[in-house]
Amino acid sequence: MIYLDYAATTPMSQTALNAYQQAATRFFGNSNSLHDAGSNASGALESSRKLFGNLLGVPHHGIHFTGSGSEAAFLAIYGLTMAAKKSFSSTVTPHIITSMAEHSCVRNSFSWLAKHHGVEVSFISSLENGTINLDELKDELRPDTALISIQHVNSETGAINPLQEIGDLLSNHPASFHSDCVQSFCKLELKPADWGLDSITISGHKVHGPKGIGAAYINPKAQWEPFIPETNQEHGFRHGTADVPAVVAFAAAAREQLEKRESDYHHVHQLKERFTDILNETCGDSIMIEGDPDNCSPYITGIRLKGMEGQFAMLQCSQKGVGISTGSACQVNEQKPSATMVAMGRDDEDAKQFIRFSFDASTTLQEIEKGADVLANVLKSHLEHVKL
Repeated sequence: MIYLDYAATTPMSQTALNAYQQAATRFFGNSNSLHDAGSNASGALESSRKLFGNLLGVPHHGIHFTGSGSEAAFLAIYGLTMAAKKSFSSTVTPHIITSMAEHSCVRNSFSWLAKHHGVEVSFISSLENGTINLDELKDELRPDTALISIQHVNSETGAINPLQEIGDLLSNHPASFHSDCVQSFCKLELKPADWGLDSITISGHKVHGPKGIGAAYINPKAQWEPFIPETNQEHGFRHGTADVPAVVAFAAAAREQLEKRESDYHHVHQLKERFTDILNETCGDSIMIEGDPDNCSPYITGIRLKGMEGQFAMLQCSQKGVGISTGSACQVNEQKPSATMVAMGRDDEDAKQFIRFSFDASTTLQEIEKGADVLANVLKSHLEHVKL
């Protein structure tokens, strides 16, 4: 199969596999144990923490390892919101803001906080190009706003949100600023400290590391509350024995990916340009490539098919040996319209006509040409059948 669904997950790199095997052999102890095996594991864990701090340009003691990017996002959002709520007067209900186009783990975290902790939530829309509606964000910002969470790169269209501009907007506001950076880490420039971010969350399996490992950065100066109190793992951020081999492999993968970030970006950018050129030539008005090509991650291409449901197109492409998706892998089984398309103002019918191709540095020109050809044939065959 030609795999063009790298935004969903990536295979572990040989570097990460080697690091995992070595760490599993050498650092098998519980990092909280006081004997030598525990101390060795703790040393490997802390070395990885320092590496992530260096890679992100942030204090390493603000890095907390979790079981996934989704868990990291929930714990960070919960922790920052509940700390703010604790500091508010009992008569004040904290207000938090996110976008309608966020990954489901973020949207669901906000809805959960509203249901179980009485916070007030504002979900803001996106512009035609897929980026956040900054004017709407400014209008929603209030003195009692405690948290804003805006993704760096949209996982469906690749639209890049202006984090630095949002950080500047919040520079004189007490609200915490969090960003889901799962789709941008190791791919695009990411400067949490310079952009005024109090927290970001990342994931191992998006950057050729293991599944089941993620991380949250929270500025050590920021106040946060643990979801489960009185735990001593990860500075109290989460419970459970640290998966040291997974952390070490995640760190090894991230370091490798960041070392070649610029060359990979250039290669994938050329692939995306060629891919979209082929589709525009072969499909014409039958497709709509979503997002602004000048403000979009080259790793993701979101496409709306005119007159064909995305799920059907995905299955047809799969039968012809090309693996793609209908958007975020965390919601493809829901058979709901793309949340990003809805946020951008598409109606339900149009939103269900969405598919996503996503690329990697290992993707070849021949693979994307084949992928484009398969999609064009699938769409042509379907439209001819509909006309009959």
